[in-house]
Amino acid sequence: MLTRKTFQGTAVSLNYMEGPPGGPALLLLHGITQRWQAFLPLMPQLTQTHHVFAPDLRGHGLSGRVPRGYRGEDYSHDILEFIDQVIAEPVIIFGHSLGGMVGVYVAACRQKPVQALVIGDSWFLRGNPNHSAYVEMFQKTLALLQTTRDFQSLRRELPEMVLHSPVYGEVPMKSFPKFDEPYLTAWARSLSQLDPDTLAMTLDGTAVENWRPEEFLRNIKCPTLLMQADPKMGGLMSDNDVKLARELLPNSMHVRMDGLGHSLHMSEAAPVLRVLANFMGSLE
Repeated sequence: MLTRKTFQGTAVSLNYMEGPPGGPALLLLHGITQRWQAFLPLMPQLTQTHHVFAPDLRGHGLSGRVPRGYRGEDYSHDILEFIDQVIAEPVIIFGHSLGGMVGVYVAACRQKPVQALVIGDSWFLRGNPNHSAYVEMFQKTLALLQTTRDFQSLRRELPEMVLHSPVYGEVPMKSFPKFDEPYLTAWARSLSQLDPDTLAMTLDGTAVENWRPEEFLRNIKCPTLLMQADPKMGGLMSDNDVKLARELLPNSMHVRMDGLGHSLHMSEAAPVLRVLANFMGSLE
């Protein structure tokens, strides 16, 4: 059974879900524009073996808002407090996309409580990620949120949003693989609860202005798994990201999730669960 709780941090309150105790602590950190519910496909299995914590990051879901307060270090300081005051024991972190970058920051700054880290298709380098579909998607999503935050309106508009993909051409979002009606409806619900500043700061670069990947990765000592989505399916973790990370991380593994795009577990849970189980089973 999952229990909804609230953590009052120094700067903001975090809404989170907690699974039953009885196993090692596992912290799930979602990507930008999502909320804790992004991990629902994984929860039934993960809660059988681990004590799961899944917060909404600031500006997302039911957590607090901080105008123009969505830099990487802002998210990360919230999670450092959460680990210290709520979890209060060594923890495994699985961070997807933005959550993976937060996990990198946390593991680099506070090594002792992080037992292991899984980085799910995060973009490490600050150059052009060469994934125009995602840049365009965020731009159009932000423009949409500036006109409406109504769930039903977002639910109608998102499937028809036209994107330019190097693989699929100029197509509406509903034509992308795995972007079926339930997926887009769930995303519409998340967007209805999102502070648009989270996207605005991502697009103008201020969210990552202090992001120093080489420094952060070099400071991580715990076992780390790089979970790379399929580049042909729109994955954001590039081969250069993987190469950089493997050079800097002394204790790392890498897996490419062939056939899965950036959404990973939100598109197909079974292969992600298999990789997570094997990685966590390798820990002491």
